[in-house]
Amino acid sequence: MILRTLSILGACALTACAGIPPGGDEMARLPVVRFGDTPPADQPFILLYPAGAPLPVETRIHGSLLQEEARGVLTVRTKQDLYTYKHWASLDGKTWKAGNQVVGGHFEIAVPGEKDGRNPGSMRAEFNLK
Repeated sequence: MILRTLSILGACALTACAGIPPGGDEMARLPVVRFGDTPPADQPFILLYPAGAPLPVETRIHGSLLQEEARGVLTVRTKQDLYTYKHWASLDGKTWKAGNQVVGGHFEIAVPGEKDGRNPGSMRAEFNLK
């Protein structure tokens, strides 16, 4: 689930998600599922990332160039509640905006040695409230 939302928020942060926000009545009918809970089968739902809840993010570096892969799990936490539905986001579960109007971000990848021939590679993702 986190990959779904990070891709949605990441895509919206880096592109212009357009459209009319869903109405309050429409959203009030959808179940709210806290991250980590089981969503209803075959039914749309609002995904809630509760403030302070641990959000695991899998990291993996692999490919035919590499002798072996490396992977790990990082844990992040949001400072406040964040609700997501498709490409929409809300901080209170009532007022909805395109994800790029709520969260902005930056992704960066640098290969080892790119700066001075010795520096480690890096992969960074930054998410900021707007």
